Amino acid sequence: MALRLKGFRARRRARRTGETSSAPTPQAEKVPFQERIKNWLQHNPKVIRNALITSLGVVVAISLIFVLLAMARDEHSRQLHTALEKYEQIKLLPKGEARSAQMKEWGLSLRPICEQIITTAEKAALCFSAASALLEAGEAKSAAELFARAAKSYDTEALRVLSLFMQAQSHEAAREFEKALSLYKELEPHFLAIKKSEIAIFHQARMLYYLGRYDEAEEKFAKISRESEGKEFAAASRNYISLLNAERAANR
Repeated sequence: MALRLKGFRARRRARRTGETSSAPTPQAEKVPFQERIKNWLQHNPKVIRNALITSLGVVVAISLIFVLLAMARDEHSRQLHTALEKYEQIKLLPKGEARSAQMKEWGLSLRPICEQIITTAEKAALCFSAASALLEAGEAKSAAELFARAAKSYDTEALRVLSLFMQAQSHEAAREFEKALSLYKELEPHFLAIKKSEIAIFHQARMLYYLGRYDEAEEKFAKISRESEGKEFAAASRNYISLLNAERAANR
């Protein structure tokens, strides 16, 4: 009996001990987010200082870039105006060797400006003028290069098309007929939009004629002479057809 009583007491003590040990422990008190931020700021002054210095440096660098760009544009604009005034003075000279020599010198001197990254309407006008001067001076390849740069700088479609057309004319003057033909083909949709597609077709036909591709050239000349009767290029197209037929006969 005594043993049973002892065993019962031992089991009761074990149960009490288990209940005590399994009782939930109180959770740690949560720290508010604002308080945690405040504590982090208080314990990390160096990190904050470095971040502020870095941010300030970035702002100063960006501001400096904008200031330098503005100064560069002002200087660029001043150079363009001075150069255009010089061009107007050269154009007053009578045509001849002296004028051609000055046109060449002036046009070539502007290549570095035209090669700059800055793109403005003034730059486009200057490059177009420089290219025109070089074309007049017989520097057709250099003229074609500057007309191409003018086309990239213009922000209006009409002036861009004019520059590309003059680029094609320069390639033609340099006897680079394939390059000229490619540009005239590129320009055809633009001339079609203003109902002047015969201009591009006529010049394509001329390039094909100079390249000796008579069948293709005749097809385009015939198209113009049929569809543009009485217009600017109809009679010229018939003359070219007569020329290429004569050359065919001579080569037989």
